[in-house]
Amino acid sequence: MSDEGQDQALADQLRDLYVSFEHEGDAAIERLGALYDPDMVFRDPLQTLHGRDAFLAMNRRILARARRLSFEVSEAVGGRGSVFLAWTMLYEPRLGPKLVFHGTTHARVKSGRVVEQRDYWDLLSSVAQSLPFVRNAYATLAPHLG
Repeated sequence: MSDEGQDQALADQLRDLYVSFEHEGDAAIERLGALYDPDMVFRDPLQTLHGRDAFLAMNRRILARARRLSFEVSEAVGGRGSVFLAWTMLYEPRLGPKLVFHGTTHARVKSGRVVEQRDYWDLLSSVAQSLPFVRNAYATLAPHLG
């Protein structure tokens, strides 16, 4: 398989695993580990993690704190040593309101495994949209911020 084909296959595997989190939980996270290099780096708006073990532990913590966690992946594209996913995550914590995050993942790939992953999403607007008393204030303020 060409590198382009291998990158697309990895994008498809990541998409399928993200979607399987809701019903398979920890089993999906275990399978996710096979797609990542042991020395990978993960970044998102809240943290930077070094190593596959730290990345998998983060995913286990998120899952353990959730009453429900589901992903809808609208795009999964791989090629030129990268994978791109566009997704919506529904996160219902055990305590607190349901949160919806719209985000993207950009992963650098080497030898068929993710070596660096960066997730992009907007924490402020996701939380604001989930809290009725904040939603109205955010909707009023947001047009004046940009």
